[in-house]
Amino acid sequence: MIKIKNYFNRQHLLLLIVVGLLYGNTLKNGYSLDDSIVTEKTNLTAKGIKAIPKIIHSYYIERAHEMKFEYRPLVKISFAIEHELFGVNAGVSHFVNLFLYLIGLFLLFGVLKLLFSDYPESIAFYCVLLFAILPIHTEVVASLKNRDILLCFIFCMLAFKQFILFFESDFKKWGSLFFSLLYFYLAFLSKMDALPYLAIVPVLLFVKSRQHFKKVLLFTAIFLFSYFLYVLTKKGALEKTSVKRAYSTFENPLFFNHSFKLKIIAVFNSLGFYINQEIYPFKQCCYYGVDTIPVYKLSLHGYLGILASPLLVYGLIKSYLKKDFLLFAGLFIFCAAVSMYLNLLKPAVGIVADRFAFLSSLGLVIVTIALLHRYLKLGPTVPGNLKVAAVFIFILFGATTILRNKDWNTLDTLVHTDYTKFEKNAFLNYKEGLNIINAIQQNRTKLEAAVQQKELFIKARKLVEKSVQIAPDYVVSRSYLCYIDIYLLNDFKAALPHLDTALSQEKNAELLFYKAICMRETGQKDSAEIYLKKCLILDERYYNAYNLLVFDYNAAKQYQRSIGLYLRALNNGLNTLEINNGLGKTYWQMGDTVHAINYYQGALNIDPLNEEANAMVKRLTRKS
Repeated sequence: MIKIKNYFNRQHLLLLIVVGLLYGNTLKNGYSLDDSIVTEKTNLTAKGIKAIPKIIHSYYIERAHEMKFEYRPLVKISFAIEHELFGVNAGVSHFVNLFLYLIGLFLLFGVLKLLFSDYPESIAFYCVLLFAILPIHTEVVASLKNRDILLCFIFCMLAFKQFILFFESDFKKWGSLFFSLLYFYLAFLSKMDALPYLAIVPVLLFVKSRQHFKKVLLFTAIFLFSYFLYVLTKKGALEKTSVKRAYSTFENPLFFNHSFKLKIIAVFNSLGFYINQEIYPFKQCCYYGVDTIPVYKLSLHGYLGILASPLLVYGLIKSYLKKDFLLFAGLFIFCAAVSMYLNLLKPAVGIVADRFAFLSSLGLVIVTIALLHRYLKLGPTVPGNLKVAAVFIFILFGATTILRNKDWNTLDTLVHTDYTKFEKNAFLNYKEGLNIINAIQQNRTKLEAAVQQKELFIKARKLVEKSVQIAPDYVVSRSYLCYIDIYLLNDFKAALPHLDTALSQEKNAELLFYKAICMRETGQKDSAEIYLKKCLILDERYYNAYNLLVFDYNAAKQYQRSIGLYLRALNNGLNTLEINNGLGKTYWQMGDTVHAINYYQGALNIDPLNEEANAMVKRLTRKS
């Protein structure tokens, strides 16, 4: 009882109030960018606890046969448990995110109190409080998909604390060592953001004590063993796949151009970006990418990165020699955490991202408190002028955070807000065009006339065309442009050059089907048939291709060609509802009632509630 009372002390209550004030408005938010990866009604997690075994054996991102990568089962398991208890509800999911953020802050406070035990306890609290109000954290807290960062942070803090306890017990608390291993293992199962702790934990503990080098080596072994367990789990749980994630130049040119010069430019641009965003983000975006953050030339962020680099090195060396542990800890945490996302060893998708700054921002916060403590001697009481400054910062950061939370309300609000900030953002121009079309198709936009609808289609096409101009190799955007031209504007000639370019970059069933439609509508039915057959070679379950081929065959009374097409599918093991219904319809058009009933009955064996098959069986039975 005493422990519980002590846990809800003044510091914890103040953190609770701060998180409630800054992020309480996220409880009104719905689902936003990429949330479908981990939640929503169509996700595996909606099935609740019974989905956990399948989650353990699933990739983090699985999109049919096109994309399978990453392994973060704990994230989806957390949503599965949540949905089992409370159902699929965006408000509940946002509440859980807030709760996890708060738990992370509480654990961080406990770790910093142990780490900075030679300083007043208030120093640790000031670090946590400033960390809690940084606007850069909105992408982590307000985005449900980014729960992986929160879970990883929580487990890393638990592991860090347990190893400090073991380190300071002079090899006596072996249970703490075991739990440190376990928590780091769980952190890896949440996200690979645990990697910087391989440097952070041993270096900080060694610098603090200036001895016990063997214990530092022991931590390294424990950490690597945790990672090894994660790799074994991943290998044992997932089926092997040859499918790899495809990248586009706009995501990061360094995936294709490995020039050392470009890497150095990207390092300085990225470093300056993170320093700027962590101090105060004047402009936040859910996705950056090439031209938004340059790679081919230095930007203002790049010059800031160049200026900051020697200062960071100098600060690390001087604080180490002067035994200013607080300053050294802040600088080292920042450098170790940000190093993962500087595009030097591995390109980052989007080049930079606000969420990538979560851990490194802690380092910059500690540096700020260290400098204030050096010159103002921070303690339980704060000088009056500093209190005024603190109130001003809280109001500024708080207002920025609250307003940014509103942007994350839905995917529509987020994209509509962000695409205007960076004109040359290929991803967001495409997304805004997509949102306009979705709004029309889902009747969320009231239109009085077809003319207005066409104007919106044209507006959407211009946005997607802009995306294609910025990133010519962005196949998804170009494919959607073809969809607009073909299905919404019936401009088949305009679609053809984009289709040819897209097919030269990537051959997939959808693009081949689009090409067939364009051939067909421009009077080239023979060519259309060729592309439809190519479509089925790539994806034998692309039923739209069957439907179009059979429609033309049957219109020309070439029924045997239709039957041959369907029977080949059945012989290849494609005994599906669509194939049986297709055969039933073809035999019905031929006047062969017996075979028609037979195949419609086959469809009902697969789906007894299928309306088409039920209706046709009744109709044909009465007739016969």
